[in-house]
Amino acid sequence: MSAELEAALLKESRALGGLVEAVDRIKAVNDFFAQLDLELEQFADVRLEAVRELRAQGWSYDRIAAATSLSKARVAQLVKETGRGA
Repeated sequence: MSAELEAALLKESRALGGLVEAVDRIKAVNDFFAQLDLELEQFADVRLEAVRELRAQGWSYDRIAAATSLSKARVAQLVKETGRGA
Protein backbone atom coordinates (compact mmCIF):
# COMPACT_ATOMS: atom_id res chain seq x y z
CA MET A 1 0.00 0.00 0.00
CA SER A 2 1.34 3.40 -0.86
CA ALA A 3 2.21 5.84 1.89
CA GLU A 4 -0.32 8.29 0.43
CA LEU A 5 -3.15 5.78 0.60
CA GLU A 6 -2.19 4.75 4.11
CA ALA A 7 -2.18 8.39 5.18
CA ALA A 8 -5.55 9.04 3.54
CA LEU A 9 -7.08 6.03 5.28
CA LEU A 10 -5.68 7.13 8.64
CA LYS A 11 -7.07 10.64 8.09
CA GLU A 12 -10.50 9.21 7.23
CA SER A 13 -10.43 6.93 10.27
CA ARG A 14 -9.63 9.84 12.54
CA ALA A 15 -12.39 11.94 11.00
CA LEU A 16 -14.94 9.19 11.47
CA GLY A 17 -13.70 8.54 14.99
CA GLY A 18 -14.13 12.23 15.75
CA LEU A 19 -17.87 12.17 15.24
CA VAL A 20 -19.54 12.94 18.55
CA GLU A 21 -22.53 10.62 18.42
CA ALA A 22 -21.89 6.86 18.52
CA VAL A 23 -24.77 6.18 16.12
CA ASP A 24 -23.35 8.71 13.67
CA ARG A 25 -19.92 7.03 13.87
CA ILE A 26 -21.45 3.62 13.17
CA LYS A 27 -23.46 4.92 10.21
CA ALA A 28 -20.45 6.77 8.81
CA VAL A 29 -18.24 3.68 9.07
CA ASN A 30 -20.95 1.57 7.45
CA ASP A 31 -21.11 4.06 4.57
CA PHE A 32 -17.32 4.08 4.32
CA PHE A 33 -17.17 0.28 4.14
CA ALA A 34 -19.87 0.21 1.44
CA GLN A 35 -17.95 2.74 -0.67
CA LEU A 36 -14.67 0.95 -0.02
CA ASP A 37 -16.18 -2.33 -1.26
CA LEU A 38 -17.08 -0.62 -4.53
CA GLU A 39 -13.59 0.82 -4.91
CA LEU A 40 -11.91 -2.51 -4.11
CA GLU A 41 -13.63 -4.08 -7.12
CA GLN A 42 -11.12 -2.20 -9.27
CA PHE A 43 -8.29 -4.12 -7.61
CA ALA A 44 -10.09 -7.40 -8.11
CA ASP A 45 -10.34 -6.59 -11.81
CA VAL A 46 -6.57 -6.01 -11.98
CA ARG A 47 -5.95 -9.42 -10.38
CA LEU A 48 -8.43 -11.15 -12.69
CA GLU A 49 -6.70 -9.67 -15.74
CA ALA A 50 -3.33 -10.87 -14.44
CA VAL A 51 -4.69 -14.39 -13.92
CA ARG A 52 -6.16 -14.27 -17.42
CA GLU A 53 -2.74 -13.28 -18.81
CA LEU A 54 -0.94 -16.08 -16.99
CA ARG A 55 -3.42 -18.68 -18.18
CA ALA A 56 -3.07 -17.36 -21.74
CA GLN A 57 0.68 -17.87 -21.37
CA GLY A 58 0.02 -21.50 -20.46
CA TRP A 59 0.55 -21.30 -16.71
CA SER A 60 -1.12 -24.10 -14.73
CA TYR A 61 -3.24 -23.53 -11.64
CA ASP A 62 -0.43 -25.04 -9.55
CA ARG A 63 2.18 -22.69 -11.01
CA ILE A 64 0.00 -19.61 -10.49
CA ALA A 65 -0.76 -20.68 -6.93
CA ALA A 66 2.90 -21.26 -6.10
CA ALA A 67 3.99 -17.94 -7.63
CA THR A 68 1.27 -15.83 -6.00
CA SER A 69 0.67 -17.45 -2.61
CA LEU A 70 -2.94 -18.07 -3.58
CA SER A 71 -4.41 -21.51 -2.99
CA LYS A 72 -4.99 -23.68 -6.03
CA ALA A 73 -8.73 -23.57 -5.23
CA ARG A 74 -8.68 -19.75 -5.24
CA VAL A 75 -6.82 -19.72 -8.54
CA ALA A 76 -9.50 -22.01 -9.97
CA GLN A 77 -12.21 -19.62 -8.73
CA LEU A 78 -10.46 -16.66 -10.31
CA VAL A 79 -10.01 -18.49 -13.60
CA LYS A 80 -13.70 -19.29 -13.60
CA GLU A 81 -14.46 -15.59 -13.03
CA THR A 82 -12.33 -14.65 -16.04
CA GLY A 83 -14.59 -16.74 -18.23
CA ARG A 84 -11.69 -18.77 -19.59
CA GLY A 85 -12.58 -22.01 -17.85
CA ALA A 86 -9.89 -24.66 -17.32
